[in-house]
Amino acid sequence: MRQFDRRDAALMLLLILVAALVFYIAFLPAAPCAGCNAKVALLFSPGAEGEVVSFIRSAKESIDIEMYVFTSDDMVRELSDAVKRGVKVRVILEPRVEDSRKQKIFDELTALGCDVRWASFSYKLTHSKFVVVDGKRALVGSINFSESALNYNREAAVEIGGDAVKEVAAVFETDWEKASAAAAAGVGTAAGEG
Repeated sequence: MRQFDRRDAALMLLLILVAALVFYIAFLPAAPCAGCNAKVALLFSPGAEGEVVSFIRSAKESIDIEMYVFTSDDMVRELSDAVKRGVKVRVILEPRVEDSRKQKIFDELTALGCDVRWASFSYKLTHSKFVVVDGKRALVGSINFSESALNYNREAAVEIGGDAVKEVAAVFETDWEKASAAAAAGVGTAAGEG
């Protein structure tokens, strides 16, 4: 019977190290995917208005909003304050919402210095509800800018950061290019404004 010597010990150690390396590689976490670095915070209504206001007030350079229902005077005031701070504000509103206040809100926002457009007729409806701040954070969910949605309904939204915001911002840019600055008078017709 052969005796165990130093070469055998070195070979054994080498085999153990190779096995450990193979084991380590087998259980190494997968490389992160695009958008996987997203940071998420949850927001629920009733009572979400204060958090939405804080989100808007955090803007330093830009606020891009795509909103299905926008009837909140408090949100109009917040956007007015943002414009006064030098923040560029763009808003896309859905013209087919059955609400007599939609043209009033459009006109008020425009008069306050916001750039406002009516959503495209390319879609059956633009039912989106999101806000992008400084191209770095987005608030996306079911919360309309209405008193009911902000303070009384059960609504949910997520605030996201990271690479996922680029996707939301890209959707806004696509919809902005399709949107119309024309008055809502033609709403309900198949005018196909774009």
